[in-house]
Amino acid sequence: MKYYLFIFSFIIVFANGQSIISPDFTMKTSPYEVSDYGNSSYNVYYKVNFLDNALSPNSKREVMCILELGDNNISKFFDYNQLRKDSLSEKYSKKDMIGSKEMGEYMKIRVLWNNVVFKRNSLMTVQDRFKSVYQYEEEQPKFNWKLEKGEKILLGHKCNKATVTYRGRNYIAWYTSEIPINNGPYVFGGLPGLILAVEDTDKKYTFEAVGITKTLKPIYLRNEKNILRTTREKFRTVQKTYYDNPSAFFSGKAYNEDGTPIVLKQQNIQYQPIEIE
Repeated sequence: MKYYLFIFSFIIVFANGQSIISPDFTMKTSPYEVSDYGNSSYNVYYKVNFLDNALSPNSKREVMCILELGDNNISKFFDYNQLRKDSLSEKYSKKDMIGSKEMGEYMKIRVLWNNVVFKRNSLMTVQDRFKSVYQYEEEQPKFNWKLEKGEKILLGHKCNKATVTYRGRNYIAWYTSEIPINNGPYVFGGLPGLILAVEDTDKKYTFEAVGITKTLKPIYLRNEKNILRTTREKFRTVQKTYYDNPSAFFSGKAYNEDGTPIVLKQQNIQYQPIEIE
């Protein structure tokens, strides 16, 4: 299924916290492809609190994410606002050019959780963004869950407690056997029921279900040719390099009024990814 997506290469001026786009702005749209995987039968909405290393040490964001659960062990977890952006991309795909009005609509939608986790049978595809979109595949993790004593009610469902250590962080999860789906937010799964909440013991990453619907939604994965397909190891190297020196990721030059180049200072951002190992 082919749509069109914008390649952003324009200058935005910030005034009073709002972005201003020149009324004469125009841009040609660029094609991309999407692979379809049917429709979801369950949609679980999670409130996600997570560290945003780009702000300041230990600063956190809150965002709404969605877990789409389909047939044949297919699922997708991502920022709910990405659906809205993709909808605009499809809408504008019928145009050869877009202007300031369309770009303004597009920029009103902020995607804060850049990670997309797509599960299919035993494989997992992860897409993430650091200026460019990266993609890697690996086997779905096999969690060594420890079932614990403890119960709580979430969304009207009785949940049981489980703990696990995964790639450097210790987690507490709450799952319900009343919904016999061994899946959950982000990469988590493998419990005898749907995971409705999971949090690391340092409370830096928290996922809590706030709603469940059975509205049919298309499950798709972006499949553009310009996606940088790599391995998890290489992606983590790119990720760490970004936080060690973000300015290295931005090309182009800036100049002072006298024409001399502005030297971008190296800025080190505290590196605290959800997966430490």
